[in-house]
Amino acid sequence: MRSILAVAAVIALAAGCGGGKRLSRAEFSKQADAICSKYNAKIRALGQPGSVRALPRYVDRALPIARKGTEELRGLKPPKDEEKIASEWLDQNDSAVGALERLRDAARHADRTGIQAALSEAAAANRAANGFARQLGLRVCARG
Repeated sequence: MRSILAVAAVIALAAGCGGGKRLSRAEFSKQADAICSKYNAKIRALGQPGSVRALPRYVDRALPIARKGTEELRGLKPPKDEEKIASEWLDQNDSAVGALERLRDAARHADRTGIQAALSEAAAANRAANGFARQLGLRVCARG
């Protein structure tokens, strides 16, 4: 059950944070965390999958939210000197989403080995994304 709860956290993290002009560090942090808050709330509103059997439906409902959040985050323009870290952060969010797709597919086939591999991959991407988010000064986006 703890692994299922971790799925919700990873999806919420991947749901992340948008704008047009280059932002200061404080503006970037504020806007990114606001976007993460918005999409984390949408993910939480889905509830928790109660079993492995419920995972595919849950992930199918959560992935569009996560993708939309990441799309908004990609719309933000971080400070020039933090562009590389921001890109790495978003790439790790994308990796977490990919792992969740594999988790959904493994759960559909009751593939316990595939489920564990996907959970491990999602957790690793989540840890890396959280580290990059902290480097960027993000708080809400760094939890997950």
